[in-house]
Amino acid sequence: MGGDSNPWVSSSGEVAHPLSPRGGGGAGAASPPGPIGGSVPDGTAHPQSPAGKNLQSPDGGVAQGLKPSKSKATAAADAKKFPVTLVKFNNKDKGAIVTDIKGHPMGPHPPGNFPFVNAVEIVFKVDADLAKKARITEYRCRQNVFSQEMWERELKDGKVTDWAKTANTGKEPDDPDPLLQATTPPDLAYHDAPGFMAVAKSEQFSGPGGKLTSKTAVMVFLRQNFVGWIDGRRKNKDWEPVSDEVKWHSNQSLVRDILFTQSWNSTDGTEIELGHTQGIPK
Repeated sequence: MGGDSNPWVSSSGEVAHPLSPRGGGGAGAASPPGPIGGSVPDGTAHPQSPAGKNLQSPDGGVAQGLKPSKSKATAAADAKKFPVTLVKFNNKDKGAIVTDIKGHPMGPHPPGNFPFVNAVEIVFKVDADLAKKARITEYRCRQNVFSQEMWERELKDGKVTDWAKTANTGKEPDDPDPLLQATTPPDLAYHDAPGFMAVAKSEQFSGPGGKLTSKTAVMVFLRQNFVGWIDGRRKNKDWEPVSDEVKWHSNQSLVRDILFTQSWNSTDGTEIELGHTQGIPK
């Protein structure tokens, strides 16, 4: 409102009711624009207004309801990044990083090893800039068994029984052999070859916890779930994880030739892959 002391005269000289849209604050008593509840200092733009888009709160954070600036979002994301990342789960090619297995084939039942083991080389890469910021100076490869199960079907009275779980273990340490690790940046890696340390004509297999398969077993399934990661250490500090966890599994699916050779052979379901598996064998 304006016009000296006459409330009926607007700032433009028009005569209008002081509570009308043309004379002031609309259909009702009006008050000067300002923050609700006095939570924002006088004169500060509302955080949802165009002028307040880049407004920061008194504590230095971004005003409520607004996205942080790109630089702050990037900084927050970088703070959560590990300096080491998985780059290859090598279950098909030949070993390339770990010295003792360079040139050796990876995958299910590779030649040159026990017939019922699988082989893998798990390869990580160090981000030099992030590692430098974190002051990491040493690395080591770590692994746990997440779970192990052994199942079997037997030949009884001329019939093959349903699948029965005969062994089951939970989480336990399973760190890679020091000679089967590569721990010098930028490429870190370790090798593992889980399965049965047995030959094709073995009468019985030793499974989780030393549990033996039955002498009448004609089908055997071994499931092993693992979790691997990389530890790092700063000078004079304790070891700590510096990569995300890698979940992977190795399955052995075997059947016995009971009519002729009495030997065990691999069948569908034998694999070494990323992720964990569970449930009754197919």
